[in-house]
Amino acid sequence: MCAAVPAPPNGHHRSLDIRTDAQTGGPSAFTRPVVARRARPSREGARIAALSISDQPGKLDQTDALDRLELDDDEFAQGIFAHCGVERRSLQLSDDLLELSLQGRTAQVEHELLSRSIDAIDAIDLDLAEIGTIVSASLYSLGVPTLAHRLVDHYAMDPTTDKYHVTGVGCASGVPLMKLAAQALPGHPGKHALVVAAESMSGILTRAGDDDSRSKTVGSSLFGDGCAVALLSADPRADGPLILASQVHHVAGTLGAVALECSDDDSHLHLARELPDIAGAELGAVVERFLIANDVAHEQIDHWLVHPGGRRIIENVRSALDLSNEQTAISWQALADHGNIGTPSIFYVLDETIRSRAPEPGERGLMVTIGPGVTLGLMLLGW
Repeated sequence: MCAAVPAPPNGHHRSLDIRTDAQTGGPSAFTRPVVARRARPSREGARIAALSISDQPGKLDQTDALDRLELDDDEFAQGIFAHCGVERRSLQLSDDLLELSLQGRTAQVEHELLSRSIDAIDAIDLDLAEIGTIVSASLYSLGVPTLAHRLVDHYAMDPTTDKYHVTGVGCASGVPLMKLAAQALPGHPGKHALVVAAESMSGILTRAGDDDSRSKTVGSSLFGDGCAVALLSADPRADGPLILASQVHHVAGTLGAVALECSDDDSHLHLARELPDIAGAELGAVVERFLIANDVAHEQIDHWLVHPGGRRIIENVRSALDLSNEQTAISWQALADHGNIGTPSIFYVLDETIRSRAPEPGERGLMVTIGPGVTLGLMLLGW
C-alpha cells in the first residue's frame, strides 16, 4: 500500500502512512487511543488513505513577483501585494514564459503539470496496479491528451484504468474531485482511486499593461503553482480520514464573479471585488443545513479546513461561521507560504492539519472550499 516517504532534495513532498498493524508489526503512524467522548466512525466507506504535496523550489517573495510582473512602480499593486496575506509562492515567471500568450504557453504548462504530478505520486509508495480510477484537474483545459491520460501512459498503468480530467472548477475542486473519486470506487472492487490536483497559475499571469484592471492586479498578487495527490480507498484496513458526507452549493447569479479573461496578448483570472462577500453571505446557512442533515452540531467540528483563497475570503468565512483565529490559523499560514494555488489549495490545508493538529480517533473536520460558480464545497471528515 502506501508508506511515508522522506522529502527528496529537489522538492517538498508529504504523504500519510496507511500501512496496517500487520504490515508494520505495530500500530500505524496515525493510530491513537480511542477518545472516550466519541466513537470512531465506521471503517466502511471512502478514506483519504494517503496525501502527497509537491512544492517546487525557488519561491518568489512578493517583491520579486512585483518586479517580474513589472508592477514595482505601481502604488496600488504595492499595497495589494503587501496586504493580501501572501508572503511567498511558487511561480515560474521566466522572461521566456512571460513573452508568450496563454495559447503559446500550453506545451510548457503541460510539461510542468505532468512533472509536478509525477513528483507527488512518486512520493507515495504506491502499487499503481492497485489504481482503478484517476481523476485529474487543473483550472483550465489544455486540450488533449489530458493529464490523466498522460499519467496512465507514463506509468504504463492497466489500460482499463478509468481516467477523467476536470477543468474550470478551480478553488472549489477539492470537494467534487474527491466526491467523484469516491463514487468510482465500487466500479473497481479491491482497487483505489487517485485524485491529482495540479495547477500552474503562472500559466495565466502576464506583465502589467497600461489598461489593466484592478482585478488583474489583485489576481496577480495571490496565485501560486502547486500540486497535490490524494489516494482514496475503501479498504477497511486503511488509515486516514473517512469521507462522511459531501455537498456542493451553487450561488445563483454569480457566474461572473470568477472568470478567466484572455485575449491575443493578455490573460488573467478576474475576481470580482464582492466575491468574498457573496460567499460569506450564504455560507453560514449552507453549513448549518449541511451539519443538521448529518446530525452534527457546529461545536462538534474539531478541525475547520478553510480554503486559503485570500485575506478577505478567510476573513469572511471566519465571520460567517463564527470561527476563531486559532481555528483558521492553518489556512492563514497556507496562504502566506503558498498563495492561492487554485485546484489543490484545500489539500495543502488538510495536509498541514493532519501534521500539526494530529486529529485523534472520533474527531471530525469540515472542509470548506469556495470557487468559480460561485460554488461552495463542503466535506465532512471523520477520524
